[in-house]
Amino acid sequence: MAAPERGSRHPSHSRRVLDSVLVSGPSSRNPSPIIRFGAFEVSLDSGELRQQGKRVKLQEQPFQVLVALLERPGELVSREELRTKLWPADTFVDFDHSLNAAVKRLRDALGDSADAPVFVETLARRGYRFIGSIDGPDAPGETAIVVAPERGHALSSRLWIAAAFVSFIGVGVLVLLARRLPSRPTQIVERKLTANSSENKVYSAAVSPDGKYLAYTDDTSIYLKLIRTGETHTVPLPPDFSARIHIDAWFPDGSHLLVSHQKRMAKQGNGLPGIGHSLWSISVFGGSPRHLADDGAGGSISPDGSHIAFQRSDFGREEWVMRSDGTEQVKVAADKSSWVGSPRWSPDGNRIAYIRMAQTYTTQESSLEVNEWRKHNAQTILSENNLGPSLYWLPNGFIVYTVGDTENQQGASLWMALVPASGNTLASPKRLTRGIGWINQVTGSADGKMLAFLRENTVSSVYVGTLAPDRTHLLAHSKLTLDENQNLPFAWTPDSKSVFFSSNRNGNSEIFKQTTDHSSAENVMTSSEVLLQPRVAPDRSELLYISTPKPSDPKTPSSIFAIPITGGPPRLVLRDVGIWNVQCSPLPSAICLYSTMTGNTSQTFRFDVQTGKHSDPPQIDPSCNWSLSPDGLKRAIVCDGEKGTIRLRSTLTGETRKLTIKGWDELGSIVWSADGRLLFAVWQHEFDTALLRITLDGKISPLLRSSDPQILGAIPSPDGRSLAIAGASTTRNVWQIEDLR
Repeated sequence: MAAPERGSRHPSHSRRVLDSVLVSGPSSRNPSPIIRFGAFEVSLDSGELRQQGKRVKLQEQPFQVLVALLERPGELVSREELRTKLWPADTFVDFDHSLNAAVKRLRDALGDSADAPVFVETLARRGYRFIGSIDGPDAPGETAIVVAPERGHALSSRLWIAAAFVSFIGVGVLVLLARRLPSRPTQIVERKLTANSSENKVYSAAVSPDGKYLAYTDDTSIYLKLIRTGETHTVPLPPDFSARIHIDAWFPDGSHLLVSHQKRMAKQGNGLPGIGHSLWSISVFGGSPRHLADDGAGGSISPDGSHIAFQRSDFGREEWVMRSDGTEQVKVAADKSSWVGSPRWSPDGNRIAYIRMAQTYTTQESSLEVNEWRKHNAQTILSENNLGPSLYWLPNGFIVYTVGDTENQQGASLWMALVPASGNTLASPKRLTRGIGWINQVTGSADGKMLAFLRENTVSSVYVGTLAPDRTHLLAHSKLTLDENQNLPFAWTPDSKSVFFSSNRNGNSEIFKQTTDHSSAENVMTSSEVLLQPRVAPDRSELLYISTPKPSDPKTPSSIFAIPITGGPPRLVLRDVGIWNVQCSPLPSAICLYSTMTGNTSQTFRFDVQTGKHSDPPQIDPSCNWSLSPDGLKRAIVCDGEKGTIRLRSTLTGETRKLTIKGWDELGSIVWSADGRLLFAVWQHEFDTALLRITLDGKISPLLRSSDPQILGAIPSPDGRSLAIAGASTTRNVWQIEDLR
């Protein structure tokens, strides 16, 4: 028996689901030709779509698309299936254009949107899915049946393979779940609980067990807010406990908080203290904090209050469990090749769940693991590259998790699904939220009826700074891009008058050009793929860029294209798997390099920009950021885990010299000055950032220092007079949702 396509159910089960919607009453045997969803109803007899009783004009093909989707609610209906249904085999038609037009007319009739769908969701290059809730009839004395809750974006294909062989059992599970759900869909309303600005963003928050209080922290203090009235009080803390605190959870007694404390360490060469993390218990009424564990963060308290699960070591490489007094600490999971999010407890306290992630430049691999912590038995129950790090396990056995928006890097949604007592797949996924913004730290009341979470929106903008003649400081800097999107600069035009940058302002990352004295940008290159890193070719006649398909995985090939710098059609230069960086030096050296990433290993090749041929062997590095010198003879390399070191490596021989950086050793992006005599690097310490000027003998002077926006990188103009600077500003506040039944 062939396994069904990923995202689909067994065909016979789909027919039964539709039949259950069409049944006119509990004792009726004949199906009704009416299907209702939202404010709409579809009459199969008359072939009409009606909204609140009024007929909605809809052509035949869009209507047939709607019927096909309603026949299998919550499932993928492939483009090929729709082609077979709408156009006979001997029909000559521009299928892609015609289907896209039919779906657009359907969405227009429903008042739906491709960017924020309510009824019809697009699964890129695969097909469509009906994601609304379908209601039964409203006749007196009859019960409406809610079916087909929305499915997760990327559940493991094992769920669908298993469904092909155990559909009978699956139907039984659905019946049991239906009894637990309300007879009519409940509208989940999001409510904003805090309204902090980007200059004073909320860093952490947790809801009290009784759902009455919100404890949260920002730059100024730790607060306790009565949710019903909004009345807010400061939680008193000792003076020596004034460093930033992250609220992890409430203890079941409702009067103590588990917090991660950023402990000050010995001062570094730049006069700033180092940071270490530890876990503490504090009272909301004040008093002395109680120390629980060093080198710990992201704690979670078991439902009975007896144990604490937490992260430890190198930004969360390990999961640990200890008793709530800090004793009997046990490591339950560890993996040096990935990191884990904050753990969450199962209702019975026998398991913990967490998100495991492995990150490369182009791809994030993530999965949801459930761990029987006493047995150290971890099992993956969901694999999805867009999973966020935050989870919450509800008392009824459902788990709430975060899924990032594949079309909008700033977007994410909360989903809810049942965690099986045994087995390795989630059941009955349902979307809870649809707001814009990334989601962090989900917490909830003890009864599971109310959740609170942090939603953040980050905007990266391009700024232009003017360097002093001696290049020791910036004379001025101002914002170039004035929209609220992700804008990242990578190159200048040869005349130093315009900046090339990538931006997702049209919903997808594309290439733009903007002159420094204009407020609007020109779209240079658009594509259905993700376009990044516009770089000027050696002869300055072309612009190179990286193009990666959506969605992608570590094995998906990326491409380097070239387009005339004055505009024109693109030409393919080369393809390779995992391309994450491309740079060229100008004539006369004309050296071009690109790097690929496999796991945590980067390979850098020299290539010919005209033929696309590259030379072997590549230079091998760990996960590092690098910049090519203007003469093409050296790369400046900054690697993870090598604090205070810049490698200067020959592109011809591989010979390497280490440049030691004192004090400002937490370096990120790096770039050469236009004349090759200096380096510009970004330093970051917690939420503080700086743009540094570094001489080739290791002398440092800060050009710009900022915590809002945070500095991401800089690109010098060819004339050496200006810098295009990337800066990111973030707002982060607490939101609440209720009625999760």
